[in-house]
Amino acid sequence: MFFFSELQEKKVLDRHGRLVGKVQDIAVRVGQGLPRSELLSVYRTRRGRRESAVVPWERVSSVTREGLTLACDREEVWEGDVRGEGLWLGRNLLDRQIVDLNGYKVVRVNDLRLAESNSHLTLTGVDVSQRALLRRLGLERVARAASRLGIDLPERTIPWSFVAPLEVSQAGLRLTVTQSQLSEMHPTDIADILEQLDAGQRGRLLDILDAFTAAQSLSEVEPEMQAEVIEGLTESRASNLLEIMPPDEAADILGNLPRDKAERLLNMMGVREAKLIRELLGYPEDTAGGKMTPEFLAVYSSYTAGECIDYLRRKAPDAETLYYVYVVDDEERLKGVVSLRDLLTVDPGERVEEFMRRDVISVHVDDDQEAVAEVMSRYNLLALPVVDDDNVLKGIITVDDVIDVMREEAMEDLSHLGGLELAEAGLATSLRSRLPSLAVTLLGGCLSALLLMLFEARPIPLITLAFFLPLVLRAAQDVGLVSQAVILERLGGGDISAREIVRLAWREFRLVFLISCGLALLGGTAAFLWNGYLRLGLVLGLTLVASIPLGGVLGMIFTILSQRVPGELHFAQARLSGLIVGFTTLVIYLGLAAALLSGHQP
Repeated sequence: MFFFSELQEKKVLDRHGRLVGKVQDIAVRVGQGLPRSELLSVYRTRRGRRESAVVPWERVSSVTREGLTLACDREEVWEGDVRGEGLWLGRNLLDRQIVDLNGYKVVRVNDLRLAESNSHLTLTGVDVSQRALLRRLGLERVARAASRLGIDLPERTIPWSFVAPLEVSQAGLRLTVTQSQLSEMHPTDIADILEQLDAGQRGRLLDILDAFTAAQSLSEVEPEMQAEVIEGLTESRASNLLEIMPPDEAADILGNLPRDKAERLLNMMGVREAKLIRELLGYPEDTAGGKMTPEFLAVYSSYTAGECIDYLRRKAPDAETLYYVYVVDDEERLKGVVSLRDLLTVDPGERVEEFMRRDVISVHVDDDQEAVAEVMSRYNLLALPVVDDDNVLKGIITVDDVIDVMREEAMEDLSHLGGLELAEAGLATSLRSRLPSLAVTLLGGCLSALLLMLFEARPIPLITLAFFLPLVLRAAQDVGLVSQAVILERLGGGDISAREIVRLAWREFRLVFLISCGLALLGGTAAFLWNGYLRLGLVLGLTLVASIPLGGVLGMIFTILSQRVPGELHFAQARLSGLIVGFTTLVIYLGLAAALLSGHQP
């Protein structure tokens, strides 16, 4: 067994033992089975110039770690003109990125494992480990020494059957190596690979795939990256993929593109597909209309069960899903719904309007996406019809779309609580997102320092008070954060009346007040037992009783305001409420200490 790095730069001798040159590269033939050595590239330096020659592998008589021996004279090597095609290990694979088809990752080739068989070298796998880099630098002894010290640097070789190169220059060879392997993968796994590549490599990988597989894979890419992938493709290729994708997903991508480019791509699509996508782009992204798909199946109420089954048989391939069959009248208004089980069990001549369910649960095109998710979760539906003001059926929302919505809303709520937008973003965007919240933290620290300076001259034991300062600050802020989370979860995205909000707030306040009383009793007792100073225990207890309910109230107020006031108060609510709670708690703590401890010593 050899590694390619062990053969590179090794001497090549002719049959008389004369130096021919050094190993430059080895080409393998890619086809059925494992790739076998086909050509040997040799180089020499002559009169200050580097010369190269190619030798058919049949002329290689032996291979050792010391070098290669040819079964011909060196004059034949340099006077011959051998040409051939193959996959060059050094030029096309070494230090290049490949796809690990087993782990669905993009990795870098650090070395190549070769096995000798019947006078040929067979490429059995690629080494992607750090140890391979040490081997290439001649530091194999360092790796062995590290192993003796307990630092394991194992080889990590991926078998060739699980490898798909991405950067092979010969177009025909690239298809042979990659397309057949990638076409057998699930689109979700291909999407994972696409997300790890740069723009140029994504385009090359999508070009390798057939249009349908490429469109399916693009659908599975993270939403924030889909527009980036489309922008890296030619407009003809991009419009073709968008035309194949479900209209709702294509609309989401086009909505994130510059308007002029989105319009050009739409103009290149078919008339029907472009019309559907334009209609979806007319709805806000976070509404039922923005999330629905117009590819659904509906039958007229005048159909019989037999006619419905024939219609579904013809149209089912064009529908995104077939959980339910919706019933409409001649003006496309939603009238009812039937299940496939109903269609199969009733008499084929029975009219649909006679056995359909008339109490259809539906949502309006302008309903908020979180309200849609709530309806679907409450009634355990797999699909939900979307109607307009005239009850005309415009589309359906499927359960997979709702899962995405629930994830988005959960991330949004976490962002509100943390005071930061948690969505993936670039360096500049992340800095702009975090600097305001850090500025609020800096402001809070400066205000606290000024407040402590005001009490510095007061005859109060500041050092003793500092022992319990983390308790009073964290208790109020943590309770406020929990109150924010509770109110966020209760409010959700629904339209809750003022009376219901008051009821929720009162219930939360009562709980917070009971918690403050319990913590005040425990904290005050601990402060008293600390050094037998009763007044210190009283100061700490009163501070907790006052500050913890204040933290809960402010947390609830900021959360309710962020849901009602237009603008981006969402990502500031946690920082602002924390600043106000912390500063007010400190005022209460030091004020009570000044009132009860001045002139008194434990």
